[in-house]
Amino acid sequence: MKKFLVSVIIFSVILGGLVALLSANYAKSAEGNFVSAIRLKHERLNSFKGPRVMFAGGSNVAYGIDSREIEDSIKLPVTNLAIHAGLGLDFMLSELKHSARKGDYIFLSPEYYLDEGRYKLDEEAADSYPEAKHYLKNLAINDFPIFVDGIIEQMKTNKDVLFDKLSKKMFGAKKETTIASITSFNEYGDVVAHLNRPAPATIKDKKAFEYRYWDGIQKINALAQYAKENGIHLYFVFPTYSRNAYTINKAVIKRYQNDLATNLQIPVINAPEDFVYDDSEYYDTVYHLRKNARELRTQKLISIIKPYTML
Repeated sequence: MKKFLVSVIIFSVILGGLVALLSANYAKSAEGNFVSAIRLKHERLNSFKGPRVMFAGGSNVAYGIDSREIEDSIKLPVTNLAIHAGLGLDFMLSELKHSARKGDYIFLSPEYYLDEGRYKLDEEAADSYPEAKHYLKNLAINDFPIFVDGIIEQMKTNKDVLFDKLSKKMFGAKKETTIASITSFNEYGDVVAHLNRPAPATIKDKKAFEYRYWDGIQKINALAQYAKENGIHLYFVFPTYSRNAYTINKAVIKRYQNDLATNLQIPVINAPEDFVYDDSEYYDTVYHLRKNARELRTQKLISIIKPYTML
């Protein structure tokens, strides 16, 4: 029995060491590089005095609005804080709570059923912008799957980095240019690198939802209470979504909309169909608008939010 226990301990130590070695952060993932834009966004946000306008959400917002055009129209400084849905709703809401001040306007537009996201990606954002450490969720025992997911994601990144280095050394292969880079953003926080690129043959993330009551409603209501107590104007905006994906999920989205109308404690200022466009207007996923539809959405968004920024 004693020998068995010793063997188990030795095996556990070796296994733990191997996992630690393989999952060490040797290099940021492409997404990690992308989320490092958080630092530039907050530098811009913090440069303004007086009321500010913030757009928040996942990449449907990062890729899908022209903040300069909005700023010129509403005559208030605009910062697009949106980066990636993988950061998760909890991170985004905590970011807004820590960043907003009295008189600010927040337009929150999360992707459908946005969940907790990927903790490893949150950590990479915090590596680039130390203030974001305050946005991180404190992991508990029941969050063990999130911890495991982070390890797996880092192993995948390490594999890709190693493969890329070997390819360059052995074959002189050049890494394909990617949109997932800090250089893809303009000074307002919008992704613009994709605007003049040809769209891929197919768009990703066209999946069918299963209806469930979204726990994000309760989380947003908690921020709503904070906003109310601190003179912050908070609004919910439905995201853009490709036409085919919307058609597939129309019945579920209607129930989702009803849940928001009944239970969300902030104004919902548009309808799900407002920013639905043909699939050809999307770059690579059902949430990433190309140039033409981005302009259409921006113009419509201005008409929707303008009355609320004149309070």
